[in-house]
Amino acid sequence: MTLYPDPVISRSLFHMANQVKITIKKVKELKPDEKREWKRDYLSRKTARKTAHNDRVRENLTNLRRSLRKAVETKDSAKASETLKTMYSALDRAAKVGVIHKRAADRRKSRYSAQVKAIAA
Repeated sequence: MTLYPDPVISRSLFHMANQVKITIKKVKELKPDEKREWKRDYLSRKTARKTAHNDRVRENLTNLRRSLRKAVETKDSAKASETLKTMYSALDRAAKVGVIHKRAADRRKSRYSAQVKAIAA
């Protein structure tokens, strides 16, 4: 046997004293000023999200560049070539999503590969 067999009774037992009615307007239904404010807030949240993503990608590129530079300075060609492969992938992904320009990624890849070739020779 259940404690509250009838759903009507169970609802009436847990009746809230202060029922708050919240109406959420759709963007189409907003007034022009409200719509501008909504769009401004929406774009600021979007910008913050994109900035955080771009910062993470750039930091990853910086860390890879540092590790590649250390490998080149110590003339560790195995680690340098492995880091270069990871760097290629990271640069291509960054260029694909627009964090850096495609030609900037190509230029960096060219310069890093030249550094690795110099220590391999």
